[in-house]
Amino acid sequence: MRLNPRTASRELDAALHGRYTVERERGGGGMSRVFLAVETARARRVVIKVLPHDVVHELSAERFEREIRVAAQLQHPNIVPVLAAGVADDIPYYTMPYVEGESLRVRLASGGRLGVGQALGVLRDVARRRRRRSADA
Repeated sequence: MRLNPRTASRELDAALHGRYTVERERGGGGMSRVFLAVETARARRVVIKVLPHDVVHELSAERFEREIRVAAQLQHPNIVPVLAAGVADDIPYYTMPYVEGESLRVRLASGGRLGVGQALGVLRDVARRRRRRSADA
């Protein structure tokens, strides 16, 4: 299924057959699109990350699957866990809890500054994550 940019939220909502109620698209990055939704069975807000049809070719699909596997294995207080993953109407997706607030990317892009301690903490966490990813590869 190809998600139309104007109607993507409704199309994804229909593809997920009531498991989630898709509210709106939050954006995306790299090869994926991100939607804000409510997981129907648990009444909790989640984000749904999908791999759009136009990038579902062998390399991207494999990379997306690898991203899901790696993200699902990570356990750290500063990393949002994977809740579920699957394919709905040929759309690969995974869900994560919705975390209120701005991302580090948005904060830095808007001119926000981190204190030295915060910056070192972020760098330490990123280094640990990269080291784990390298060991898993």
